[in-house]
Amino acid sequence: ETAGVSENAKLIVKKTFDSYTDNEVLMPKADYTFKVEADSTASGKTKDGLEIKPGIVNGLTEQIISYTNTDKPDSKVKSTEFDFSKVVFPGIGVYRYTVSEKQGDVEGITYDTKKWTVDVYVGNKEGGGFEPKFIVSKEQGTDVKKPVNFNNSFATTSLKVKKNVSGNTGELQKEFDFTLTLNESTNFKKDQIVSLQKGNEKFEVKIGTPYKFKLKNGESIQLDKLPVGITYKVNEMEANKDGYKTTASLKEGDGQSKMYQLDMEQKTDESADEIVVTNKRDTQVPTGVVGTLAPFAVLS
Repeated sequence: ETAGVSENAKLIVKKTFDSYTDNEVLMPKADYTFKVEADSTASGKTKDGLEIKPGIVNGLTEQIISYTNTDKPDSKVKSTEFDFSKVVFPGIGVYRYTVSEKQGDVEGITYDTKKWTVDVYVGNKEGGGFEPKFIVSKEQGTDVKKPVNFNNSFATTSLKVKKNVSGNTGELQKEFDFTLTLNESTNFKKDQIVSLQKGNEKFEVKIGTPYKFKLKNGESIQLDKLPVGITYKVNEMEANKDGYKTTASLKEGDGQSKMYQLDMEQKTDESADEIVVTNKRDTQVPTGVVGTLAPFAVLS
């Protein structure tokens, strides 16, 4: 196959994710469907006098290219083919088709909307009948012969969990125990790994397994390569214990902070999430003590 010309009955369709370059980012598990349709507007003749007519689709089926979470940048280019030898052509001519990608509905994925014009040149078959001799493909609306190629992209998002301690007897050096659970979904399977950062250190979080970590006042963890469309939950083991009043807030993107109930599922989208968990402890001075100290305070 030269650029956009296939010298047999098969049209190769390639699919890729040009912007996918980071091995730590999980590829969504998803199927991509490609369809070939007759170009009903086809008419006229080629400069060689061959009649251009709408393609015949009997014998052609939709083709699917599948990706899984284990696909990495080195396996992002895949291909499938449409086999026009399965079509019974009624005569000599140029049969024109349109090839496109079906628009899917997986969250975070941007599907390719471009269409390709495909001309199948049909000639005489040895022993009678007709067969494809070669195939020419161009991006719709252009005259440049190019191989059929669809380029998709997908987004990731981020989550930050931060710890605050306040109050007159809040322990600023105490480490509080947390769990973060990333739940399995249709597109992101159990045991796949998402990276987590705390300070300069990196850790691995497995989807489907609660991840335990510790934070003290002012500390945080960050997941910068979190899949879009999964659910997660954050919990603190010592919440509302030892005299602390525990509250949590969730900020999505540039939105206002709202209350987050610990251990409740939250769904990721393309806006970054930040959860702040605050433990406040104020200890009242025992009654009677203040009164006895007052005279000394006055004298000083």
